[in-house]
Amino acid sequence: MAHFLPKAAIFDLDGTLTDSMYVWDRLPEELVRQFGGIPAPDLSHTLRAMSSPQAIDYLIVTYHLPATPQQLTQAMEAIADREYREKVPLKPGVRPLLERLHQLGIPCCVATASQVHQARQALERLGVWSFFSFALSATQYGPKTCPDLYLEAARRLGAAAQHTLVFEDALHAAQTAARAGFPVVGVYDAFSQQDQDALRSVCRWHLQRLDDPDFLTQLG
Repeated sequence: MAHFLPKAAIFDLDGTLTDSMYVWDRLPEELVRQFGGIPAPDLSHTLRAMSSPQAIDYLIVTYHLPATPQQLTQAMEAIADREYREKVPLKPGVRPLLERLHQLGIPCCVATASQVHQARQALERLGVWSFFSFALSATQYGPKTCPDLYLEAARRLGAAAQHTLVFEDALHAAQTAARAGFPVVGVYDAFSQQDQDALRSVCRWHLQRLDDPDFLTQLG
């Protein structure tokens, strides 16, 4: 079994560290209804690869919502903030992996499509924020269909892409990171069930749980 000792690690939040995809699965429909529209049944899937500003613009234009981007953003953040602050759970196996990386002296960060304060609030409540050096958001560096978020995270961690693990559950994000030269760890999430075969094809590892014993053994 080949061993791999990374110099840094970048973690997605939703669907990777936290079991929180349910928030974004139902939130777009809630927003559209709140402002008088009738959402399409596959709306959350349509928005998944978009950043929050892109999704807001899409909702306003597509559903002719009587709201400004700022108003819709405020309504969205109020709903999401409550979930991250009070409810979203940690995914199974997160703590053992973070402890292993900490033992090996590997710095970690969060790169999320959500807001930085949402990531911090959730991870502080869940008792694992101390394992991370910082968090970055796609609202700052663009959606995960382009590599800027990962490249900036790696730069701040002080490691080259080829030595920096990226943990992702979303296929489009994993594809972006892999094309940018990062070794990608695909993480199973039920909301991405239909993408698992494709996710395996682009990732160096594919884990059902982050504390997969074979994977933990390979680190070091």
